[in-house]
Amino acid sequence: MKKLAFISRHAATPDQIALASEKGYELVPVGDRDAFAVSPGEFAAFSGAVVVHPAMAIRLQGATPNFVIGVFENGNRAGEGEKPAFFAKALHLYGQYGCRTIA
Repeated sequence: MKKLAFISRHAATPDQIALASEKGYELVPVGDRDAFAVSPGEFAAFSGAVVVHPAMAIRLQGATPNFVIGVFENGNRAGEGEKPAFFAKALHLYGQYGCRTIA
């Protein structure tokens, strides 16, 4: 199974772990990073990274050949008028040039 650096101050949820696994990836928690100062070389041992901040995605893009950037799409479980309750509904993986989604 290929490894994705999970860059976050939070632990991966069971939904996130399952979505990554369905696509053949293991999430490896690496803690949080400054989106504007992250170093691509730090993640050279990974097949890619899951990020939240768009600046981090841009800085890491092309870190190594075939490096993928993952972003979880959120869904909302709450009914209308209730407090939002978000969950990971999909994992989107983007290739080296960011314009194509990888299955």
